[in-house]
Amino acid sequence: MNEHDARQRLTEYLKLLQGDIGCQLPPSWLSDKPEFRQLPNGDWFITHPEAPHNGVLLKSDGTTFPFFGALGKLVPLLGPPASREHFLASTFHGRYQAYDRGLAIWEAFKGGGDVGYPVAQWESIDKRAKSCLALIAFFDLREFTNWSDSQDAKRIQDVIERVEQSFQNAFSRRWCQQLFAKGTGDGFMVVSEAGRYATGEQATDAGFQAGHAKAFCRACAETVRNAAAQIPDELAIGCGVTIGRITQLYLLGRFDYIGPQVNEASKIQAIAYNELCISTEVVECLQKDGVEVEGKVLPGKGMRVSAESLIPEGGPEAERLGA
Repeated sequence: MNEHDARQRLTEYLKLLQGDIGCQLPPSWLSDKPEFRQLPNGDWFITHPEAPHNGVLLKSDGTTFPFFGALGKLVPLLGPPASREHFLASTFHGRYQAYDRGLAIWEAFKGGGDVGYPVAQWESIDKRAKSCLALIAFFDLREFTNWSDSQDAKRIQDVIERVEQSFQNAFSRRWCQQLFAKGTGDGFMVVSEAGRYATGEQATDAGFQAGHAKAFCRACAETVRNAAAQIPDELAIGCGVTIGRITQLYLLGRFDYIGPQVNEASKIQAIAYNELCISTEVVECLQKDGVEVEGKVLPGKGMRVSAESLIPEGGPEAERLGA
């Protein structure tokens, strides 16, 4: 594709974008003499001297990726775009866009203004997914749907905040400075990858550091114990914990995890009432960490245990972050 072909493609593209809510390149942009630069791979990178943060990448394979404003400012850092802007997960005013060397996030804030920033630890567009060993926990409120039908929004929010605060307090420890968590409406999912236990020996490809499973399960137990003491009597909180190899990926501009162990954690938490259901593999890891696990055996599932049985006398052993 030569420069003449690139100019023709750009003209056709700008016409197609008429009425596109995400387009910030007016037709006059072409007549204002934008700068055409051909990249080593044959793609054409087009910007304007007076608006360098807005532009278009015309790829030789026929695809076209525009970039605008706050996200466009990250081009010098992240390279040419590798996708269009897309809606960002879990936000009313957010977008994300993939670039050759990373992912850019844009979010607006109330009152005006916006900010664009790169996602930390993004390696490349080809390495955004990976297989990893991890501990997985799902928390959920029993009878929440029926209970919430008779409550106003403020009361529901108050209960959810109490549950979240129990989680935040339990996991705000030095060992878990790297933790994935996402809300699921009336609960949340938590993932702690092998190698993200901040104390003790380094992890190997063969498994987890000593003490990782113990610290994770004790934090889960503390979450359940403290939340159960603060929610209405009509409700209960359950937690399911599994361990194994899962897949990390990006979905709607955010990290996420999928795999059989994720599904299993979600399933077994459904039978826990102010207690934990932990898989057989988690029980074995706890025993290796010196924890005596007592509870009701669930055939083919693992064990049903009380929160108190996993919390040492005198309270949590780990220090709080910032202590």
